[in-house]
Amino acid sequence: MNSFPNLRLPLSEPIDFLLADVAIRVQLSSTHHALAVSRYATVNKWIERPGSPLQDRVEIFYPQGSMAIGATIASKLEYDEFDIDLIAQLDLPDDTPPHQMLNILEAAIRGEPGSRYYDMTERCTRCVQVRYADGMHLDVTPMVRIPLLAERCGFIFHARHRHAGVDDRRIVANPWGFAQWFIALTPAERRFVEAFDARVAAYANTIVLAEAEVEPVPDLCPVHEKSMAVIALQLLKRWRNVQYDQREGRFPPSVVLAKFVADNANRTQTLSEELLHQAQQLKLVFEQAQRCREKIVVRNPACESDVFTDRWPECLEAQDLFLTDLTTLVRKLELLRGDCDLATMQHLLSELFGERPTLEAIKSYNREAGRAIVEGRSRHIAGSGRFEMPSAPAVAAVTSTLATTSHATPKHTYFGSTTE
Repeated sequence: MNSFPNLRLPLSEPIDFLLADVAIRVQLSSTHHALAVSRYATVNKWIERPGSPLQDRVEIFYPQGSMAIGATIASKLEYDEFDIDLIAQLDLPDDTPPHQMLNILEAAIRGEPGSRYYDMTERCTRCVQVRYADGMHLDVTPMVRIPLLAERCGFIFHARHRHAGVDDRRIVANPWGFAQWFIALTPAERRFVEAFDARVAAYANTIVLAEAEVEPVPDLCPVHEKSMAVIALQLLKRWRNVQYDQREGRFPPSVVLAKFVADNANRTQTLSEELLHQAQQLKLVFEQAQRCREKIVVRNPACESDVFTDRWPECLEAQDLFLTDLTTLVRKLELLRGDCDLATMQHLLSELFGERPTLEAIKSYNREAGRAIVEGRSRHIAGSGRFEMPSAPAVAAVTSTLATTSHATPKHTYFGSTTE
């Protein structure tokens, strides 16, 4: 029972429960996280092998972007495919031509014909990508430190071709600084962590995880200890992916969404409130830009020269399209938070986040609601056909009981860090 009548339980309402379960189904699982950590440690070691063009030249190798802030989600809608972004800070002259910088990193990763990464390596405009058969990608971006600027601030390099091009350039960036700024503004709140942990545990006990070869990982913080703001960010990214799945061209960068989420975090009590609040704030920002007929400019708060919107939006039309999407998102979230029956919820959530995770979340809700009814732990929401779900401790107790009667979690399950 809630001892504080004005303090709402984070996941007791059906829509909050469902949003959490959708997020769980599209995010990087504990097993995938451990695998990603293992793989980028192995790639780091490989790049510095004897005979490599980067032997003894890697100063530091670390995650950036979504991996660094715990907000990675599947990049595809119907199956799990994860992009893991990494920085390789190199001891090379900062005036090395951009195309050469990428060529050197590509050669270091690809290796000789027949080597482990030779057929897995693809050179991109700003990074070198390692593609695994299971759909995971490691995107390694070369960086050269700028000593006079903030910690880990440096040049990254843009070059479309293996030869010099007219649009080749060096770009000042500080992804590490942004990650530290984001984490400081989005601390996890214990009540939400406990409720979300219960949902993670319940999900883990309904699936049989495939065995995977995962190297040992140091003792780190649980991957699922995230704030509501981070889960809202993951849901916003998933929604964006659904909207742009069949569209040509670029879509709003994840780092732009992350910047605004951090700016507006820690002002709500439930997950659905947080998601609606974040969507409304995004809508206000883009409405203002469109009224002024100006493309939005978003900068890294840890490095003023690092512009997150340098490639999107390309034009006001692209910006207006996103604003139209945001307007629809806000309207549908308002419907979901209102007097909405379960069938309507399923329809709206499918439109926003895709059919697969929504259907799985609905099935999970029905199972939990049925069990709570039988055990007298739920409260019927009059006229809706829905039930308020029990608190996190109650759900955890049910999960513990289920664990003793269901398949054991395989030994490779590991909840790794969000910020290693």
